[in-house]
Formats: sequence, structure tokens, C-alpha cells
Amino acid sequence: MAISISTDRTDETGREILDYGTADFPIAFFDDDLTKVRVPWHWHDEAEIIIILQGSVTVSFHGKEYILRENEGYFANSAVLHSARRNSETGWQHSLVFDPELISSKDSLVYQEHLSRIIGNENLPFVCLRNKIDWQREIIELAERAWQAGAYETPDYSLEVTYALGKVFSLLTNHLDEALEDVSEIRKLTTDEIKIKRMLNYIFKHYSENVRIEDVADYCGISVSSLLRLSKKNLHTSPMQYLLSYRLEESAKKLLKNPEMTISEIAYSCGFNDASYFNRCFLKKSRMTPSRYRLENQNRDFD
Repeated sequence: MAISISTDRTDETGREILDYGTADFPIAFFDDDLTKVRVPWHWHDEAEIIIILQGSVTVSFHGKEYILRENEGYFANSAVLHSARRNSETGWQHSLVFDPELISSKDSLVYQEHLSRIIGNENLPFVCLRNKIDWQREIIELAERAWQAGAYETPDYSLEVTYALGKVFSLLTNHLDEALEDVSEIRKLTTDEIKIKRMLNYIFKHYSENVRIEDVADYCGISVSSLLRLSKKNLHTSPMQYLLSYRLEESAKKLLKNPEMTISEIAYSCGFNDASYFNRCFLKKSRMTPSRYRLENQNRDFD
């Protein structure tokens, strides 16, 4: 398997658009420099294990935030809304995103007695992996072992990866009560979170248009005040501030991927009606003008 670089592309349902391995070996190995890669709010049907190699990261699940540092990580369950942001000047992570059927098919005894207790468990949206806890440290070590084998295609890497992930799920099931206790304060997937996903879906699909908060609230089937409350509680920001941030992220990518477009054209294509306002917002967020950003990152590789 080749090493992959994450992108933050999502489809109109909010699911992340990435190729997770192949049909006969459905797993991808990501090597992410967090100074260049953004981890926005997203979800995917696959399970995910992240290992923090460098720096400090704040991960967000179900309205709660957790700070993770070097040699720590987390397990994100299937279809769970989550995001992460870098707290330090540098940051690096390895990520494994995989279909659990890589380990065993759904009709197998292994899946029914072990994996099914974890995958899709609404009471277990995630597990923070701390280096100071023996079984969690072992999961981190096993995940990194799987990453090294799969990313660099060592001899018998398919067996190595499958074995290591099998052991990961053995540890998760053997320590399930402890893992559940750690997230006992986190609620199950609720109608509130479904509405938050709808909000994100609307922004992903319509960010280039003239978006009014009333339109977003109508799409979610709730009042503006309810939308503001839910967004603040779950995303720690307002819908319109999230929209602005998303527009700026999209404009940053277009600056590098579309050198033939002028700054003004990019601004308008990302929903900004005023190029001067776009420049001010971009400068505030990136600490450089759009033109300077394009110049300094012109050799950056985008997928």
C-alpha cells in the first residue's frame, strides 16, 4: 500500500471523500504534516486510528474536546462526527482508516463476538489513547506497527496489518467497560447531532452562494436560535463563523490549484462579494495576503 496524504474534501452529505485502500485490502495509511493538512468536521463509515507523532492536537467529539500529545492518539468509531486542530507550531500524525471487514467478515464468529461490540456502538463514539495506560499504549504501538508494515509494504504486510488490528480490537473488547466509563458523560447520537450534520451539509454544498442563516436553519428544520445554540454547543462556533472559515479554507486551496484565476475571481467563487473584505479576512486568518500565500506555497502538492 502507498502512503497517502489527507485532504479535507467532503461530498454533499458531509462524508469525507478519500480512497481507503483497495477492494481486497480496504485500508489507507495517511502521513500528515498538520501544518499543511486540516482536519475539519467530518465523518466516514470506516473506523479510524490516529497516532500523534509530534506536537499537540485538540480533538473534538460529541461536543467535547480532548488534548492529545506526542505518542498519544485516538480511535474514532464508524460514522462519528469529529474534528481536530493543531495547538503547537509543529504537528505530525499517522492515520489508519479502514473497513472493519478487513479483519473479519460480518458473518464470521470473530465479527459477531468481538468487532460488533465496538463498531457502530453508539455508546462508544471514540477512545482516547493515552501512553500512560498500559492497554492503550499497546494499541498505539500496534497501530504504528500496522502503519509501518502497510505504508512501506514490508514482507507479508497484509498479515502484519491484519494481525495488529485484530489485536487492537481484542484489547478494545477486553477493556470495553473501562472505555465506556471514560466516555460515560458523552451522549448517544441524538437528533441534535443529526441537525448539526445537516448544517454542515448545507455549508459544504452552498458555501459559494449567498448563504443566510435563515436558509441554514430552514434546511435543518429548526429555528435560528436553536441552530445557534446547537452550533455553539457542538462546534464551539456559530454557523456563519464556520461558513467563513470554510470559505477561507476553500479559497486557500483554489489559490494554489488554480494559478490562472485572479484573487478576485477566487474570492467570488468562494462566496465573498467583496474582494477587499476577502483580503482582510484571509490576512487575519493566515497572517499573509492571498497573493503572498500563493507565492510562498506555489510548489505545494495538492491531491
